[in-house]
Amino acid sequence: MELLKPNFIDPDINFVVNSATLVADYVMNPDPTFQYVSEGFNNDLTTVSMRINFLETLTVSRIGLIGINLKDFTIFYNGATANTFALTSTGATMASSWTANSETGMFLYCTPVACTSVTIDMKKTITANSEKAIGYFVLSQERLSFDRIPAAKNYSPIVNTEEVVHRLSDGNTRIQRISDKWSFDIKLEYISEAMRNSLKTIYDLHDGHIFVPFGTSTSWDKVMAPVVWPSPFNFFRFSDNAVGAGFEGSISLLETTP
Repeated sequence: MELLKPNFIDPDINFVVNSATLVADYVMNPDPTFQYVSEGFNNDLTTVSMRINFLETLTVSRIGLIGINLKDFTIFYNGATANTFALTSTGATMASSWTANSETGMFLYCTPVACTSVTIDMKKTITANSEKAIGYFVLSQERLSFDRIPAAKNYSPIVNTEEVVHRLSDGNTRIQRISDKWSFDIKLEYISEAMRNSLKTIYDLHDGHIFVPFGTSTSWDKVMAPVVWPSPFNFFRFSDNAVGAGFEGSISLLETTP
């Protein structure tokens, strides 16, 4: 489980893409109904190149992709195709370049790199000769990796549907679904003082985060969301009468605007 910095791909950055420029910013939206899809590049002999220029040098150590249909693609930094990211997690490759990918989502742990830009070259699709697509694209850096995973009963991820329910004159009901938003309730027990202090540092930022519960490069459940932490900080409670046993508390995370 990790809390990351807010997505480095934000409305202030500059997209340079050679196809479907008007929907390039869809990659910032975690809602899978908004998806970047190329136009006129439904040919595996063509490449869609999307470059994300940062306003300042940023350290990238985490990359998330959801809703992709890419078989052959490369992610590199600072404008040089040779500058692929070195991946530190076990997966199909040790660098951010794939020729036979079959995953529709992946979360990548990278050796931290100072970047002024990140580019994704989309070459071939899983179903041959399709338009290239990306649903949600995250570039970030970890803020906190949990040193203790909660028990199953203490972790509750929920998809909350925002909807308007209309009661019709004939007695029927119609629902207008607006959007789905994540919430995560996490209870941690017997954590160290160091972990408590790290959580307090995160809480005191009063900032948004990206929460990734179980990121992996293969067979990922694709759970990743921009969140805020609105709940009180209650990790000064002891878990046991023995002070040295550690602390406990709860975190409530609510999905926020990307």
